[in-house]
Amino acid sequence: MLAMFRCVLPARIGHGHPIGEIDIDTPDFEIYAGAMTAIPSLAIHVGADLATEGGVQRWPRSVAAADTVRRTAQICRSAGVAEQRTLGGAAATKAAVLAALRDAAAGLTRDGLLVLTFSGRTVRGDGPIETTRWCLFDAGLAMSELAAHLARLPGTSRLVIITDTCHATAIARCLLGPQLAVVIASCREDQTMLERARSEFVVRLERLLCGEDCRCSLADVRATLEADTPDCERPAVWTNVADWWPARARAIFSNAA
Repeated sequence: MLAMFRCVLPARIGHGHPIGEIDIDTPDFEIYAGAMTAIPSLAIHVGADLATEGGVQRWPRSVAAADTVRRTAQICRSAGVAEQRTLGGAAATKAAVLAALRDAAAGLTRDGLLVLTFSGRTVRGDGPIETTRWCLFDAGLAMSELAAHLARLPGTSRLVIITDTCHATAIARCLLGPQLAVVIASCREDQTMLERARSEFVVRLERLLCGEDCRCSLADVRATLEADTPDCERPAVWTNVADWWPARARAIFSNAA
């Protein structure tokens, strides 16, 4: 389970008490929750390897969640994201995720960057797309509620969402705020994912964005992720900023964008 491992990353993040811990092969580090001072960039990684729906644990453990968190944390570290926080296992509750987003809304600078990543189960249901839910440790988080919290970020900030889950692009259709946004998703809103020990989508994304000479554009990322993937789980990249398609993808994760 994600929360059972010790986290190691290159720098200390935040202040307060430890939250979900993971194992990342970089220098010693512990993840903490708590109030933030003004920061230029923040990543929140949600690895919901243990999930319930309606208070009943009805899902097997998501075996790829820990690996996805390690890889998305590496992507953010490589791009120079200033602070990173992780919620995994029993720490990946609905209240904890929403509290982390409220902290981000209060702590990011006006032109800051939030990277939000999610790995775990998602339930589509029979309602409108906004009722799609990320399955967290104790409850489901509807896309409508998630989008409402993201809309509270500074209006001139940037938002990158990486979703490694079923129905992954659902959040792109639900965003409400004026923030410049990118969604990089493992599959379309009407698709589900096969269970694997690691996500090939995230493996490919890490390879694209973490190379020493990473010059691929966001359009290149989309084309590469979509190429040679099964029709049943086709990755997708969405943005509301037309000028970002030819831009260097890694720059979008940095304060230079």
